[in-house]
Amino acid sequence: MLFIFAFIISLVVTMILIPPAMKWADKIGAIDMPDERKVHTQAIPRVGGIAMVAGSVISILLLVELDLQIMAIIAGFLVIWGFGLWDDKCDLNYKVKFLGQLLAVVIVVAWGGVVVSTFPFIDSYLPDYLAIPLTIFALVGITNAINLSD
Repeated sequence: MLFIFAFIISLVVTMILIPPAMKWADKIGAIDMPDERKVHTQAIPRVGGIAMVAGSVISILLLVELDLQIMAIIAGFLVIWGFGLWDDKCDLNYKVKFLGQLLAVVIVVAWGGVVVSTFPFIDSYLPDYLAIPLTIFALVGITNAINLSD
C-alpha cells in the first residue's frame, strides 16, 4: 500500500511542477532540438527530470523513515540527477557519464551499505571481496541500461 501512496505523491508533485518547469526551460534555453540521434521531431523542454526528481524525493521524504541507507540512496539518486543536468547542458561524453554512475553507486554501497550478499539459488553468503564488486557492477549495469533506454 505504501508503494501506491508513494506513486500517487510522486505523480501529483511531478504533474504540478511540469508546467512551471516548461516555462522556465524556455527562459533558460533548456530545450532539446531534434536531430538524427533523437526520436522526437519537435523541440522539447529538457526539464521534466527536475520535476520527476522533486516528486520522487518528496515522496520518499514524506513516507519513508530516513536512515543511513535511505539517505545514501537519495544521495546517489541526486548524483545521477546532477550528472543528467550537466549532460543536458554540456553533452557529456560517455566516460564522464560512466564516472557519474560509478560515483553514485559507490556512495550507495560505501555510505549506505547496500550490498548483494546472497542469491536465491546459492545457500550461503558471498564474502565482501566478491559481494561489493558484484554489487557495484550490477548497479552500474542497471543504471547504464536505464540510461540507454531513454
